[in-house]
Amino acid sequence: MSSATPELPPYLQRFVLAHEIVEPEHSGVLDLYLPASTPAPAVLMVHGGPVPRDREVRPPDWPAYRGYGALLAQAGIVGGMFEHGFVDEKTLGTAQENICDAAAALRAHPPVDPDRFGMWFFSAGGLFMGSVLAEPSAWGVAAVAGTYAAVGHPDVDDLVLPPASVPAEFSDIPLLLVLPEYDFDWIVAASTELLDRCAAEHRAVDVIEVPGGHHGFETVDDTDEARDAVRRSIAWWVETLR
Repeated sequence: MSSATPELPPYLQRFVLAHEIVEPEHSGVLDLYLPASTPAPAVLMVHGGPVPRDREVRPPDWPAYRGYGALLAQAGIVGGMFEHGFVDEKTLGTAQENICDAAAALRAHPPVDPDRFGMWFFSAGGLFMGSVLAEPSAWGVAAVAGTYAAVGHPDVDDLVLPPASVPAEFSDIPLLLVLPEYDFDWIVAASTELLDRCAAEHRAVDVIEVPGGHHGFETVDDTDEARDAVRRSIAWWVETLR
């Protein structure tokens, strides 16, 4: 069931889970959702794309990321949000540099415990997950999650951005995938490949399924299943980075 407002695009619809608003603190390229007590673990959210340059409302202000940022802060985790430069295939390298810089900036921020740092990839932000899983120590990550994440794409050169399925099976850091029932076919195929390869290597992957859920379910599906997936995602981060 949807409670969509017709004049708004899906990514600007109301966040599905009621929560206390937390206004972010702006620090350089980062929006920081700060918990009451610090130093604290931190999670950097990586949005999808491509995002056209003329789009009026930018990703850091989208309701999903503001909602997740607030919930992370209320759970005792610093939520970090920023915008990378993925506007077309030619800008993937620039976007990856932006992500790397944002990760380093968040880990270096005084309220953050740099040893308890995670990265949360959404939608086509998942194209960058493979690079992180291939060298987790270089990125300083202790855990990785993907929500309807495009962990690979048939049209993206593996030499530019390696799909996450290969490094995932040989990585041992905690990994979560949040899988809506009705995602895009190519994302489903990439996620299935990752899970199959990990299963063959007996590599554990945590999975949260969203029955009846769609891509962007946090602002698309006004359902208890969507709300439960949001709660369970935050709980996973709390448990994993505690």
